[in-house]
Amino acid sequence: MTTTPPEEELRSALASILLKDGNDDEGVIDGIDGDIVSYLAGMLHESGLDDVEESMGPFLEGYGCDDDLIKTCSDAVMQCAEDAGNENGNQSHTTVINGSSNYAQAADGAVKLKQGIVSMSSGLTDHSEAEMDANRYMWGQDNKIAAMTNQARDAHDSTVSSKDKRKARKELEASRKEYEVRMAMLEAEEEGGAGKASVSNMVIPDYRSGRNERDIHVRNVSLSLDNGTLLLDDGELKFSHRRRYGLVGKNGVGKTTLLKAIAAFEVEQMPRHHRILHVRQEIRAAGGDISVLKAVMDADVERNALMEEEKTLLQRLEGGEAASGDVASVKAKLDKLKAQSKDNANDGGDTSFDADLKRLDEVYERLQILGSDSAESRASTILSGLQFTPSMQSGPTSALSGGWRMRVALAAALFIEPDLLMLDEPTNHLDLEAVLWLESYLQSYRHTIIVVSHDRSFLNEVCTDTIEFAKRKLTYYKGDYDTYVKTSDEMVKNSMRVYQAYQDKRAHMMEFINKFRASAARAKLVQSRVKMVEKMDLEAPVPVSVEAMWRFSIPNPAPLGRPIISIDDVWFDYAAVDEASGAKKTKEEWILQQVNFGVDLDSRIGILGPNGAGKSTLLNLIMDKLVPNRGSISRNGNLRIGHFTQHSADKFDLQLSAVENMLNLFEGTDALVMRSFLGKFQIQGTDATKPMMMLSGGQKSRVAFSSLAYQKPHVIIMDEPTNHLDMESIDALVEAVKDFRGGLIVVSHDQHFITNTCGELWVVGEGSVVRYRGDFNAYKKETLERTAKRVADSVKSLSSINN
Repeated sequence: MTTTPPEEELRSALASILLKDGNDDEGVIDGIDGDIVSYLAGMLHESGLDDVEESMGPFLEGYGCDDDLIKTCSDAVMQCAEDAGNENGNQSHTTVINGSSNYAQAADGAVKLKQGIVSMSSGLTDHSEAEMDANRYMWGQDNKIAAMTNQARDAHDSTVSSKDKRKARKELEASRKEYEVRMAMLEAEEEGGAGKASVSNMVIPDYRSGRNERDIHVRNVSLSLDNGTLLLDDGELKFSHRRRYGLVGKNGVGKTTLLKAIAAFEVEQMPRHHRILHVRQEIRAAGGDISVLKAVMDADVERNALMEEEKTLLQRLEGGEAASGDVASVKAKLDKLKAQSKDNANDGGDTSFDADLKRLDEVYERLQILGSDSAESRASTILSGLQFTPSMQSGPTSALSGGWRMRVALAAALFIEPDLLMLDEPTNHLDLEAVLWLESYLQSYRHTIIVVSHDRSFLNEVCTDTIEFAKRKLTYYKGDYDTYVKTSDEMVKNSMRVYQAYQDKRAHMMEFINKFRASAARAKLVQSRVKMVEKMDLEAPVPVSVEAMWRFSIPNPAPLGRPIISIDDVWFDYAAVDEASGAKKTKEEWILQQVNFGVDLDSRIGILGPNGAGKSTLLNLIMDKLVPNRGSISRNGNLRIGHFTQHSADKFDLQLSAVENMLNLFEGTDALVMRSFLGKFQIQGTDATKPMMMLSGGQKSRVAFSSLAYQKPHVIIMDEPTNHLDMESIDALVEAVKDFRGGLIVVSHDQHFITNTCGELWVVGEGSVVRYRGDFNAYKKETLERTAKRVADSVKSLSSINN
């Protein structure tokens, strides 16, 4: 019988013939690579080498190998087997006698004593067969219990084949390259837009196309990524004039990609006579040196083009005179030019004058529709509503942070007032006051809106309709987000009832068929029931599957003695001395003034106030990241504070896996324990071990949740925690916080999150931190009134500055 060599030796022998220079990725024949060679070696190792050419001949012929190559491979395999047989034949033949290896059996069968000590008592340790059976039974070896125990104990060890490991490495490398290409494209896009207005470029519409209908209706819409992944299959776009749509769906389903395609007119049969604008989630362009107000006004490319054309036409018609911006004088000039046109017509003058005059009339008509006369006032009103002070409006955009540049982008979009305005997470960089103003502004918007947002309350206030993007389809619902949830749930329940009724009726018929199948007297009835079941199966309703709601929990802390956190008469300012004048600031100018504040394990505190009021400063003081200028902050010595922010997922090294990141955060933890803990947050299997750059945004957030829970904090401080989370993750976070039996401090613009997690409200503003005695709706009403007054004052102030 031919000796079968090890699988690795077989693979080496075959690789020397079938692969070029031993390269796993390139074979001598197209289609053959390292994986194919490994498979062939494994097949030969398992089946034996009795007839090598017959075993692998058909396999290699399928890849186009000729007879000479097959013969060469067979000879190599047999030579490998012969070498293995020779090695085995040269080994010593040792026979164990009486449990000892001190005897060697020679080739002639004679037993010779080996050198070394011979134990004469070895026979005393011999066991009878009955004793050996008893021992095996006692240790659980007769039914392979020990083997099963070892297998369970070693379950964490790698049992992946070398072929699967190579495949995983290739997939990982491909994912890394794809990630790097995507990031390079984003950086190039941002660099190309640097210095421009921080808003997506609007494609100037073609008003000569279409019939100027205001509604948008496009059928048979399909959408794919560059790698071929299908996002939308045979969808339908239906947008009615002056309706406000909320586009909802899980992270990664393709909402932003769809909005980009619509804005760029990449959707086939999309009407091109509409002004369409998409405001992105994130903009990293540095901004230019122009003022914020001018940046907003310059964002309307159509208005700018019309104004340039107006200047050119007036210069031609008036013989080089400069165009005037005064409305009354422009109207007077237009009347004068029309009178001049009549005189030219009577005298048989140049027809180009009339053509220019007609075009100028069209330009003025379009500028009037765009509200060009009130452009500066409108831009200032919008910026003031988004919390821009007069000094910020006149300052350069390059001096603004990323969050404020996003507000400039949003203000520019509202100023342009397109026919279809698409907002992608517009509330991410707004404080609560700006969110409330934006809600009020959009409710009176004169055109169509599509909003993608994770803020449930914002969607309820703004949207008249809801579009669900799921399973490559768009489904339209009347009503706000809460109405959509109720309607969707009811539709699922109805579908489940219909499917259950079908199942019950079918089971009843099948019971009759099985019972009387052998009865000749009821053969016709049985046959009739069979046909009815077949017809029912053809018209059967689609089975309804309801996804389980994901939930997680934060471990409850052990009790702590009071005080947990106590802030007593705290004063703080980053610069107690004015940098410009060198004089000391007055007490009224300090960020926080004589703050008295306390936190217990049963505290549920929501911190409210505009941006810049000192909310984040207060949180940093509580977490001991800042030291007060006056007063004291007391903390329990055993206190653990958990901190969760909108950027919590950014603290991870995306080149490392979730397990590796968690082990770096919590040193001394066992890897198996950490994998088990991550599994509670649905980071399981390969998701826990592959680089985090390959995880979705929702999965990264779940890793951030797990890091918060692993700290077992006594008090949790959350700063805008819902940004970048989908609805499912927000709901899970709300439930986890509600079940948590520790202290909670929240800064958030998400009204739904605040009202569902916070029991008391504290307002930061004008240096004070004061508990608000009303409920959230009362605070909301007061804020809207205060914002309206501030906007009016800001517009007046800016007008006086310009004049």
